Amino acid sequence: MKINEVANITGLTKKAINYYQEKGIISPKQDENGYREFSESDIDILKQVSLFRSLGLSLNEIKKIIESKFPKEELRKCIIKKQMDDELSNKQTKLLEKLLYNSNIDEINEEIEELNKKKSIKERLLELFPGFYGRFFLIHFSRFLEEPINTLEQEEAYKTIINFLDNIDQPKLPYEILNEIDEALDFWTDDRIEDLENNKLQSIEDPEKFLIDYSEEIKKYQDFKDSDEYLSSPYKTLMDIMKSFCENSGYNDIFIPAMRKLSPSYDKYYENLLKANEVFLDRFPDYKKNIQTKW
Repeated sequence: MKINEVANITGLTKKAINYYQEKGIISPKQDENGYREFSESDIDILKQVSLFRSLGLSLNEIKKIIESKFPKEELRKCIIKKQMDDELSNKQTKLLEKLLYNSNIDEINEEIEELNKKKSIKERLLELFPGFYGRFFLIHFSRFLEEPINTLEQEEAYKTIINFLDNIDQPKLPYEILNEIDEALDFWTDDRIEDLENNKLQSIEDPEKFLIDYSEEIKKYQDFKDSDEYLSSPYKTLMDIMKSFCENSGYNDIFIPAMRKLSPSYDKYYENLLKANEVFLDRFPDYKKNIQTKW
């Protein structure tokens, strides 16, 4: 199929098609006369590009989606980033309104700096951890990044976190595990992860009540974690990789202590988590071997 036909089918201009070819989005073959021959695959890709561009995605974002073995996950990342950008934009609008009513410029600058700091941590968390874990970590820690940095200790903790996230290597996950995760991710929507997090918060605030209410489910889960089905599953491999990553990367020794210094609410949450773990292990002593890294 020649470029004129492709332009008619996709609604793109010939210049746009040439541009996407220059950027490596498509790679049409040449016929014996030197004319480009566009395949059905090229047309499908161009249709996707046109759609994503109309939805505001950058060319780099589109390339990641198209070239990824897990395009859905790349699209999820784009959605989350847009949500973060929208949140930042809304807060910037409120700051403009404050400025309209003669708020102090220095105070506005300080608030803008705070917004950018919170966004930088969230973006790094999303990029560092793959798939479900990226969204889980982001949703988990976001609620603890809404406090201002008021002390030198918090400022140093922020620098420690950024340095850690900038220099750490992403955990290496086998393709077959990533493929399993990708297939399961349609279930783990942001709302479901949010519900999971809220249930976790409730459980550590009143662990005794939680253990009474969910003792049967906990026992079933423990039995499952001991079963051959789980032990031979890709999810067991995934949990082992992530546990090793957290233990050996400095996540437990650098990132978590810095988060506790940066965010008073996270420090309180962490203390409650430690107490809840004690109550839990006292009630279920055999469960200790299955305890994962504390988040």
